[in-house]
Amino acid sequence: MTFPVIGLVVALFLLAIGVQLLRSWCRDRDDPADDSDELLDHLRDLRLEGDLSEEEFRSIKSRFDSQTKTE
Repeated sequence: MTFPVIGLVVALFLLAIGVQLLRSWCRDRDDPADDSDELLDHLRDLRLEGDLSEEEFRSIKSRFDSQTKTE
């Protein structure tokens, strides 16, 4: 009776490790440029909502653009 339970626990543990490795592998394949685009979109939304001034947006965007050019 204990062997099937131990086997099930080991199988679930191995499955969890496999899922974690698969998720990690998929995240590594994401393009960092996509994150950059999402960040800029979010900053534009903040500007349009009035939470970020035009001057702040330009300042952040220019720093962001200079960082992405050097990479």
